[in-house]
Amino acid sequence: MKPTLLIIGASSVVAQAVIPRLRKDYTIITAGRQECDVKCDVGEGVSIAKAVDAVVNFAASFGGADGLDAVEAARVNVLGVARICEAARKAETTQVVLISSIFAALPEDDPQFSLYALTKRQGDELAAAYCRRIGVSLAVLRLARVYGDTDVFRKGQPFLYSLVDKAQAGDDVTLYGDHDVRRSYIHAADVAEIICRVIEEKISGSFNCLCLPEETYGSIYKAAQKAFGCGGRLAFLRDRPSPPDDVVPYSSALYEKIGHTPQISMETGMKRIKQYRQETR
Repeated sequence: MKPTLLIIGASSVVAQAVIPRLRKDYTIITAGRQECDVKCDVGEGVSIAKAVDAVVNFAASFGGADGLDAVEAARVNVLGVARICEAARKAETTQVVLISSIFAALPEDDPQFSLYALTKRQGDELAAAYCRRIGVSLAVLRLARVYGDTDVFRKGQPFLYSLVDKAQAGDDVTLYGDHDVRRSYIHAADVAEIICRVIEEKISGSFNCLCLPEETYGSIYKAAQKAFGCGGRLAFLRDRPSPPDDVVPYSSALYEKIGHTPQISMETGMKRIKQYRQETR
């Protein structure tokens, strides 16, 4: 009989992309605020059945500029994580996997640091401290920017998909700043494989999940141009301020533990997007 996974925040874009891969090896119970097997708002309460072998949490709040959004970010990203860990203890579930973000690793003076980054980091640290006390195996996976084959990822990564659109149409691209901005991305299919292996190997610890080589806006545009076979020029408005670079360092620590590295390069990812668009046209 397959082990049972409870997927919390299962209606999220990344969770929906990952679940089909997880179903190959696990019996899946989905939990979330809508369209799931179990209704669950982690900010209000979490219940885990005794039969659950491991929990994977995708639930997150991205916060915002005003105080109410700060409260919501803390309610989900910090208190919600505490409730998940406590529910795992009560259910005697021995493994929790938290899907976090590379932004949680940013220093507070980084221009991309935000309420989301702060509360995700606090949730990660709280879970690590609590799971050590209760003897639950915890893996915190701090993902790079996640993209995939379909346009459902556009909401989270609008600029990447705008570059794809322009490359597909053969349009020129103009970028702000005096250099090609660095970005860290990982394909959803690689995320799915990483999660499967983390659960299978019962990995514990906190890890940055990035994919090499590091990309830039220019390299993404060129990879998309190559996939679609279209022209277009890349130019820079050097008198305009550059967006901030992604500065989280790459580490192979997790990949060495699970015997797997991300397989989908940006060039391959662009080919997959092209194939999906052709098939659904």
